[in-house]
Amino acid sequence: MLKIRLLLLLFVFTTGLSYCQGSFALEKDRRRDRINFNLVNNLIIIPVELNGVKLSFLLDTGVDTTVLLNLEEADSLQLKDARKISLRGLGGEELIEAYRSDHNNIRIGKAVNPDLTLYLIYDEAVNFSPRLGVPVHGIIGYDLIKDFVVEINYARKFMRLHEPGRFRKNLRRYSSLELRFFQNKPYIQSRVVIEDKPVEAILLVDNGLGDAVWLFNENDDIKVPEASFDDFLGLGLLGEVTGKRSRIRAIRIGDYTLEEVTAAFPDSVSVQGLRLFEDRNGSIGAEVLRRFNIFLDYREQKMYLRRNRNFSDPFNYDMSGIILEHSGFVVVETYEKVLDDSRQKGQEVYRQTPHYFKNFELQPAYRVVQVRKGSPAEEAGVKVGDVILSVNGRNAFRYNLEELASLLASEEGKKIKLEVDRAGKRMEISFELRKLL
Repeated sequence: MLKIRLLLLLFVFTTGLSYCQGSFALEKDRRRDRINFNLVNNLIIIPVELNGVKLSFLLDTGVDTTVLLNLEEADSLQLKDARKISLRGLGGEELIEAYRSDHNNIRIGKAVNPDLTLYLIYDEAVNFSPRLGVPVHGIIGYDLIKDFVVEINYARKFMRLHEPGRFRKNLRRYSSLELRFFQNKPYIQSRVVIEDKPVEAILLVDNGLGDAVWLFNENDDIKVPEASFDDFLGLGLLGEVTGKRSRIRAIRIGDYTLEEVTAAFPDSVSVQGLRLFEDRNGSIGAEVLRRFNIFLDYREQKMYLRRNRNFSDPFNYDMSGIILEHSGFVVVETYEKVLDDSRQKGQEVYRQTPHYFKNFELQPAYRVVQVRKGSPAEEAGVKVGDVILSVNGRNAFRYNLEELASLLASEEGKKIKLEVDRAGKRMEISFELRKLL
């Protein structure tokens, strides 16, 4: 199943910031706590309470600081001891104005940290919620994971936070991997097979990356396969990240081998500043990680994997050339049928008389934000800014973004018929999905 490609963040501080802050702990001397999460486009979204305000954060092993992104639904949130700083983000070299806030109280399930430092990016342009179709107010990674043994069950959509000193689970049936850390981010040793050439690779463990694998083709061993195409790879703080999309023959992770894996090769301009760890060859993302049940033990520098029911899913990719985002709402007319009981005169007969009431409902609208050059959608005339009204005769609002993305990656030759609104004009556009890899 294709997941909408959303690249989350790698923050590079423009100056060497160091700080001390509190840690998370489970309340009431608990040994563990289970937290159910939403899985949206492979990405884990967890409920968070920050300074008394309920929010949704993305759990991302690829970030070493806690970041607050979108305050549209949290106007009452108060941040403590804030001061202005500058950040550098993925997608370019420009600096981004941000605020550092200390001594915040954060609760995730039964885990509480009364002294959290976070970074606020107060910029309307930096908003990942439309690409996911659900609110995402922030991102948390190392600040939480470092204090627990973190169990992630992708198949059943929950995580457990285990108190490290009292963790007793037997992990003999799991594959054990050594973690290496650089700037509080975890890396593993892996082996990738590109065409027919095996290559040892150091990969960032990044479950905030929706793709399967990213590889940097800056050395002689890692080359873009001949079968590839130019594509939009994701969205960073400073704009779009572009590169090549292809497949690799296989990737070996611990005791497991995955074959015919989709891989992205970002261009060098888009990932300037990413290669701070000189041995890094790329990232392993959520499209791979969701195929395992995982334990992360940062204190012991270990990751444990065991395959789950997603393991044999094929690695798919978009075959239409369209990237969509949630773009506000549309007003939809609906009709409600109500039956009134009535008695016929002179007879003991009951009749039910139907009445219809017109309702108006707000339903999600989906807008085209990217059209890949040379794709079936572009050739058929789909334009950036088109609002999708229906897909194959079904109202678009009856889908969520993930379902639409899966439909556009379903099978080669599948016919897609869109009804779109283009600047107030309704149009019908048809094309067939085409396989490129």
